[in-house]
Amino acid sequence: MQNSFIKSLSLVSILISHICFGQTFIHPLKGEKPQLTGNYGEVRPNHFHAGLDFKTHGTNHLPIYAVADGYVSRIKISSFGYGKVLYITHPNGLVSVYGHEYGFNDKIKNYAYAAQELAQSFEIELYPKPNELPVKQGEVIGYTGNTGSSQGPHLHFELRDEKTEAPLNPLRYLKIEDVVVPKIQRMALYSEDKLEKILSGIKKTDTLKTSYAIGFGIECFDYEQTQGNKNNIYKAEIYIDGKLYYRHILDSIPFDLARYVNTYADYDLKKQKGITIQKLFKAKNNDLPIYKTINDRGFISFTDNAPHALRIIVYDFYNQKDELSFNVKTTNTPNKNKESRVGVQDCLLPYKVSTTDYSIELPAKSLYEDAQLVTAYQNNTLSFAAKDYDIPFQNNCTITLKVPTPFLKYGDKLCIADITNGSKSYVGGAFENGYVKANIKTFGKYKVDVDTIAPQIKLITLKKSGVYKNGDIISFRVNDIYSGIGVFKLFINGKWHLAEYEYKTNTIYFTIDEKAPKGKVMLNLQVSDKKNNQTTFQTTLVIQ
Repeated sequence: MQNSFIKSLSLVSILISHICFGQTFIHPLKGEKPQLTGNYGEVRPNHFHAGLDFKTHGTNHLPIYAVADGYVSRIKISSFGYGKVLYITHPNGLVSVYGHEYGFNDKIKNYAYAAQELAQSFEIELYPKPNELPVKQGEVIGYTGNTGSSQGPHLHFELRDEKTEAPLNPLRYLKIEDVVVPKIQRMALYSEDKLEKILSGIKKTDTLKTSYAIGFGIECFDYEQTQGNKNNIYKAEIYIDGKLYYRHILDSIPFDLARYVNTYADYDLKKQKGITIQKLFKAKNNDLPIYKTINDRGFISFTDNAPHALRIIVYDFYNQKDELSFNVKTTNTPNKNKESRVGVQDCLLPYKVSTTDYSIELPAKSLYEDAQLVTAYQNNTLSFAAKDYDIPFQNNCTITLKVPTPFLKYGDKLCIADITNGSKSYVGGAFENGYVKANIKTFGKYKVDVDTIAPQIKLITLKKSGVYKNGDIISFRVNDIYSGIGVFKLFINGKWHLAEYEYKTNTIYFTIDEKAPKGKVMLNLQVSDKKNNQTTFQTTLVIQ
């Protein structure tokens, strides 16, 4: 009875939010009831998931519907990120976002194609005016796909604040059937210095005895449906002796703060054991706006040597919940020998070092905790590390390395390589006045390198007859062993023709359509890597 009452209140709350904003939204996919493969606030590599991922059951080409009246305010087509994505601005001040699309409806596709043709580029970003591409609620705006950095067919959907561009939890406006309560899998205990232990089970009668101020972390999931995907919770709370001590809500996380996920969740534990522990306390540098109630940064200690009742409660968006109840008792805290602060970098301050061989500029608030930084330079290699700390930076770090004399002849082909793990990976960078400058996102080992090897191209769509017709797709395998594919252009009889790049399959492909000339034609595909090493592939074929 209580759960039914709570659900009713939640639905009323959603209805009120709709009325307040003066506009209701429909679901972007129709047909069977919507199911999620991902929800708002999930912990992802270097970011929180900013929307909902709708299942398309492994298929592409499902129609996508505008959730409300508005106009297409942004079109972006990219080989990475959201792939083909539309943004629709609505009169209520929200923007809906539809990512990883296979393609757009005809009027949007033609609008985008005109810009692609003018720029002779597959990748574009456009900002139509309000009167150029108006849409009505329920209008088909595109079709589901797997473009960009998607790992499988689905629709990524967001709602953003038009003014701040911050992504909002779409469940404020869209109802998803949720019949399963969230579940706490296990609990982690932290001192202010480190992870102390992980507990898989704890009973209400148990008493945790600690000799340090304790922070809690939890591994927890929410499921909308039985046998559904593991999604994230919406809210977490800690009560001590019945009084609220801590609360966070995953409701609106600006994109420029999304990398704080690397301190919100235990980065080392995820990297080493694949376990996602969400911390119920804050690091020294943590500007996330999710914390609605927090005392002592979330660390708990007592001075009376008595047991205190503690409850950790997690909720999904519809107030279904799971909880852990137990007692906590702080014993006499031993005096710790404080570690030396010599060489310890305050995470709230910038760090800069400059020599004739290299320089490092780490902006303020790039580390999440104070750390002892260690820098060394030997054999033209810069090593930059921190003692007992190896989390990616919140802000990009800029390094500059002196170019060894034998390398100077390569000029704009120079770059910086990451050789931390024994092999090298491309970082990038620009050459200027004898140095290469690049941004890095992690500690590691870096050296000056060069990329002079052009991409390889192979035609992989072959017909014995050599004759092709409208609707046929012609594909090329493209590989670049280092910096990666940069710019590409396809010409048919000397005229630019739209081609697309799919990095997940290393293919560039195009569809023969009414714009392609007929008869015996000359194909010319030009592909450059990110250091402007170019390969040209030419062949002839017959188009009927």
